[in-house]
Amino acid sequence: MNFKKLKAFVQLSRPVNIFIILASIPVACWITGGTTHDSLFIFLAALTGALVMAGANAINDSFDLEIDRINRPNRPLPLGVLTQRNAWQMWLIVSVTAICINVFINPLALLIVVFAVILLYYYSARLKRTIVVGNVVVGFMTGMAFIYGGAIVGHIERALVPAVFAFLINFARELVKDVEDIEGDRKEHAVTLPVKYGIRPALILATLSLLTLISITFVVVKYSVYHSVFMYIVFVSDIIICVSGVMMWQGSSSINMSRVSNNLKFSMVIGLMAIIAGSV
Repeated sequence: MNFKKLKAFVQLSRPVNIFIILASIPVACWITGGTTHDSLFIFLAALTGALVMAGANAINDSFDLEIDRINRPNRPLPLGVLTQRNAWQMWLIVSVTAICINVFINPLALLIVVFAVILLYYYSARLKRTIVVGNVVVGFMTGMAFIYGGAIVGHIERALVPAVFAFLINFARELVKDVEDIEGDRKEHAVTLPVKYGIRPALILATLSLLTLISITFVVVKYSVYHSVFMYIVFVSDIIICVSGVMMWQGSSSINMSRVSNNLKFSMVIGLMAIIAGSV
């Protein structure tokens, strides 16, 4: 395999998303009672999350090839560096590897991973092109990364707060991405919320999700779910979210929506840092 093709496979996996999932699952394990004795399982769990995410991104690009020719022509498949068959092979290899790893962890973790692989495949094949349901699935699966981390160390209930955080911000971000992709989605007859009912309802729903998230952070601070340092760091995340919320109402161009999406992704990283610091 030449370097150009290897680089294309890395791009297909979405390295930034992989980094986020690699951070999220160990954080979930840590805040739900994980210790150094669980280090091997935590490492395997993080690797599993990265593999599932990489596979989901690969199969998603395979199903979205025609849309990406319009919206994201610089991705490996539209450029012709990789084929849809390459993407499908990557999905199969990394997904099977992820499932096999969890055979050696515990039954609940294995069940979650199998469920995730199947749901994310079905999302790319069908649900992504439905109104709101696809957005809910992406947010739900991001939250499941924390539930999975809790399952690794046997305390799922302690992962509920970050799971809710992850769901709300990713649900909003997916709506923003739908607005960003509206041109290509229309041409390919993808029935997303902004395509069917217009941009405004999508932005309203995204705004409500972000406002709910910010409100919950204040509730978490009020009831001292985490140590006080959480408050100071999550405040930075809340500011970024507020700025993003204002930005998305200032113009629905794909460039502006892309910036909002990236800002929300950055706020997720800050939020993870807040949870880590507040759990020490």
